Amino acid sequence: MFKNFMLKLKESFMAVFPITLMIFALIIFLVPTDNNDIVKLVISAVLLLLGMALFTMGADSAMEELGKNIGSTLSKSKKLWFMVLCSFVIGFIITFAEPDLMVLANQVADYSTLSSVWVFIATVSLGVGIFLMFAILKIVFKWKLSVILAICYGLIIVLSFFVPQQFMPIAFDSGSVTTGPISVPFLMSFGLGLSAVRGGKNEDDSFGLIALCSAGPILAVMILSLFLEPGAAVGGATEAVTSMTVMQEIGRAIVEYIGDVALILLPIIVLFVLFQIFAFKFPKQKVLKMCMGFAYTFIGITLFLAGVECGYLPMGTAIGTYLGSLDYNWIAIPIGFALGACAILAEPALQVLKKQVEDITGGVIKQKVIVIVVCIGVACSVAFAVMQSMYSFSLLYIVIPVYVIAIGLAFFNTKLFTAVAFDSGGVATGAMAVSFTLPMVIGLSAAGSSGFGTIALIAAFPILSMQILGFIYRLVLIRSEKQKVQAKAKRFEIIEFDWDNTKLNEKPKKVSVKGGVR
Repeated sequence: MFKNFMLKLKESFMAVFPITLMIFALIIFLVPTDNNDIVKLVISAVLLLLGMALFTMGADSAMEELGKNIGSTLSKSKKLWFMVLCSFVIGFIITFAEPDLMVLANQVADYSTLSSVWVFIATVSLGVGIFLMFAILKIVFKWKLSVILAICYGLIIVLSFFVPQQFMPIAFDSGSVTTGPISVPFLMSFGLGLSAVRGGKNEDDSFGLIALCSAGPILAVMILSLFLEPGAAVGGATEAVTSMTVMQEIGRAIVEYIGDVALILLPIIVLFVLFQIFAFKFPKQKVLKMCMGFAYTFIGITLFLAGVECGYLPMGTAIGTYLGSLDYNWIAIPIGFALGACAILAEPALQVLKKQVEDITGGVIKQKVIVIVVCIGVACSVAFAVMQSMYSFSLLYIVIPVYVIAIGLAFFNTKLFTAVAFDSGGVATGAMAVSFTLPMVIGLSAAGSSGFGTIALIAAFPILSMQILGFIYRLVLIRSEKQKVQAKAKRFEIIEFDWDNTKLNEKPKKVSVKGGVR
């Protein structure tokens, strides 16, 4: 257990250190900062390290194991309605437990007319639950992923013209934060368990599951916004300033989040207990191991959220606000580009993605190429998000062309590469995107709320860059096949000699035949 914890701690360090180093560089050389804020950032970094390490330990030993066994259990059921109903409940519960969603919900409550954190979380979870049902039907009936995505995003684009401007970027952001460290391992293993028994292609089904579940929350929040009363953004909720020390402030945050995290994880624990009683029948040792995993998850999420609230979120807002106040505020664009590149390079999920794509393509596309392509996509997305926040143009001018091109390429790329491309957006929207990049972009905006949409852009651009990579990969395959055919035709060149003694001194005749030269 200690060895595993140290391994997870190392992974967490690689995720937190690069972006933290850039933040320190900014506050030392550019942004004036109080000493207490620097101390809070250091302590918050430690909390994030410990929280992410414990959290991923719990996700590996509890969430992934739970997803695999639930998927395997449901796949043996001959009742489709039961599978679909259970999928809805599971999708709702798993999304409800996402820590990134809680971070986004708090910011939405601060900067919009939707002041209820739990209404927002429930709406997003409802969207995932409904679309997980469609994902299960896709596996069972072998529906084509590119057609489903085209219908979903076509509906999203149409609805975006009717949704209040305040909620349109929030809706796109909500679809990106659902692919977090709890849902991704759970849903991937859940999809593999279902497709294995149902006779589907495991890789196709497990990747497409995440892609579909990202579209559901966008539609759900858009529909919710149509029933809300229009109003101006609140512009940021501010708490009363108290004379608390740094440690008192961090302690207060930890205590406040204990209740929220307990409420988040309770439905998952209930789900595990029900399946254990009626289906799993795990031995006591395995039950104890999974209970320890839930405990790690609880402590990890609590520390993670406390670190975000006390350090990274206010620091991101402060840096964004300062950069936006400069006469040469254009400098925020290259800074955003660099922060985006740095953040994605540190994401542990990228390490998984690059290995999967290299395996899928048989080594034709190297891991280094995948990292460069995703890195370029994320860096460009943050730069565009900064420009959108500073100059207040509609998010649709960027999001619609990106998704139209990406979905258009889906009809030319292979089914598997399309699924991987759409899931790659979830790789980019990690902890730093929600807890630092989004607050920074919001801080840049004079209106406050126009920074929303940042997470959506961070998710969209890697999809486009990966789809372009897939299209190039297909062209390389086509060219390679043509070269093989031409080489094979040359090997079948046959020379026929006329053995008539009167013509021995003449040159042999070549006659064209089908498949080569005779």
